[in-house]
Amino acid sequence: MGLALLAALCAACAANARSEAALEPGIGEQAGRVAFEENAELAEIAQLEYARDLGGGRLLELLSIGAPEVRRRAALALGRFPFPDFGPEVTGALVHALEDQDAYVRRHAAFGLGQRGDPVAGGVLAAYRNDPDPELRLRVAEASRRLEDPALHNGVLLALRDDRLEVRVAAVLAMALWSPEDTRAGEIDRALLDLLLPPGQPGIEIDPELRWRTLYALERRKARLGRNAFLVFSASELPLERLFAARGLAAIEPDLETLAALSTAAGDPDWRVAVEATVGLGKHAAPETLPAVLQAAESASPHVRRTAYEALGSFPDVERVLPRLTRGTRDVSSSAQAAALVAIAKVLPSGEARQHLAAHARDEDPVVRAGVAEAAQWLAAEDAVPMLSTLAEDPDRRVAGTAVEGLGRHLSADVRAFLHGVLARSDNGLKLASVLALREGPDPADVAPLVQAIGAVQGDIAPEVTFNALLNLGAVGGPEAGAAVEAALHHPEPYVRRVARQVLEEKFQRTEDAGAPAEAPLAPKVPLPGREFPRYERNPLVEIQTTRGSMLFELFPVEAPVHVHNFLSLAEAGHYDGLVFHRVVPDFVIQGGDYRGDGNGNRSWNGRALPGEFTPRSYGRGALGMPRNEDPDSGGSQIFVTHRPTPHLDGRYTLFGELRSGGDVLDRIEVGDRILAVRQR
Repeated sequence: MGLALLAALCAACAANARSEAALEPGIGEQAGRVAFEENAELAEIAQLEYARDLGGGRLLELLSIGAPEVRRRAALALGRFPFPDFGPEVTGALVHALEDQDAYVRRHAAFGLGQRGDPVAGGVLAAYRNDPDPELRLRVAEASRRLEDPALHNGVLLALRDDRLEVRVAAVLAMALWSPEDTRAGEIDRALLDLLLPPGQPGIEIDPELRWRTLYALERRKARLGRNAFLVFSASELPLERLFAARGLAAIEPDLETLAALSTAAGDPDWRVAVEATVGLGKHAAPETLPAVLQAAESASPHVRRTAYEALGSFPDVERVLPRLTRGTRDVSSSAQAAALVAIAKVLPSGEARQHLAAHARDEDPVVRAGVAEAAQWLAAEDAVPMLSTLAEDPDRRVAGTAVEGLGRHLSADVRAFLHGVLARSDNGLKLASVLALREGPDPADVAPLVQAIGAVQGDIAPEVTFNALLNLGAVGGPEAGAAVEAALHHPEPYVRRVARQVLEEKFQRTEDAGAPAEAPLAPKVPLPGREFPRYERNPLVEIQTTRGSMLFELFPVEAPVHVHNFLSLAEAGHYDGLVFHRVVPDFVIQGGDYRGDGNGNRSWNGRALPGEFTPRSYGRGALGMPRNEDPDSGGSQIFVTHRPTPHLDGRYTLFGELRSGGDVLDRIEVGDRILAVRQR
């Protein structure tokens, strides 16, 4: 596709371009009206879903014989029961529900089949690609994100020509997640590109809703065919189009023209675009682009400066890079300082870099000390190990955890012994960091300390420590490790049992049933409207007051009742008051709500991990979501908010609110900023 034709298309679209606000969640304090359907059977379904319990087949029965509102709720619930823990009986029930008389039941069933990812569902769903109900066609397209069935994928390719925009959008977003290694990858990329300029129809206006998503899909697939489109849309009037065009240029093999476009985009007025362009320039690190990165390091946005310092660590021209990085260690932003220190460790010889890091190793700001811990990993072992061992005793958990995990890059007999000692401590965050460090070089000497840690760990993130330790044991191998993994088949946590089964199959060539848990915990009562929380007439509004200002969110108690109740209960108890934002990834998310401050504290209102409440709602800018680990049912107190649309999170992380005002505050928040209070409006 020629640049001239694409430029003509871009110019034609610009005349009627809508603002970015029109493409993302609305702003305003008026929350949407809601209505709770309530009866005994719906309460029963909610309890069974919360406990991940089929109730001896009762939940399956309600899907087939209940009233329409009961069947709808049962279909939604069953779609949240993970595969393969729950196998053919759940898949079969949802497949049968595709023929239900109620359209909403059919839609929930299709969504649930896609969420579960049982391969047998792919061919079945393909038969519904031409269903008269456009929303069912949309759900079928979405399901192909996780189902690699050829017939289903063929149907989604055809859905790119669906007469309904929302179906075409769903098809594009699904194709973004298909494997770029597919034998038909070129055909798939071409089909996406044809959406931006249909063959034989130059100048046709494409809906902006579809344009940026198509750019996103091409970028996500690292499609070289998208090169010209990325170049043209990098000059679009719409920020989202420039953003995903910049990401696309960064994802493909560079040439002089694409590097020039990224250099221009590094000065974009939208800080998110500038961040993505600067990331790309650091990834490719060509001499001719160094001036653009140095200029980005002068940006008014701390996010752009931080990203520029990170990028400078990839450039070998030390004489030009080092002065700017040295200035960066005095940046007003502690996150930017930390990034500059890491870059210095990458560009200087180890001994020289160590002197720079030593000057900041006792900085009063833990964000800077954590940067020193991250930077020290890049030093030679004789310089790194003493510094990391000292920082591993830092009173700030984030600093200590970063240092412990960093020791994994320098494993020796002494370092391994130190990490074994950390495994014996009571701090679960440090236990996890030690497990991850030891994974860098599995050794039979690790088996006994890992088994001991599995037996002793309890409290917050104990399941995460356990299943990660099982992965280490699988990497080591041997009879003692195999016996420990086998014992975990009866662990009380379902996800730990799942990992144990997978490790036995993949590493020990043994096929074992997960078996029943030795001590299955009883699920507490599920929160219900009119009992644990009000029967809201409107979605509740909540204000998160931070050191940078206030953000107002609308919550969705009908879609994610447990998560909303958990969030509001913790807020009312003052849990969030004074907690830091421990993680900020520019142009992705801000994350906080951890009482530990290192990402390893995640208590819910009742101490039980929150089961995922995944819905079809999409992650746009300002989406309020629930972090989790590899276990989909591991939510707690933490929260994250997205800087931009992140479609790859859809259906994978519980979305329970959206930003309604305070976007400028969202953009200003950095690591170390604090939540002052969370109050319901």
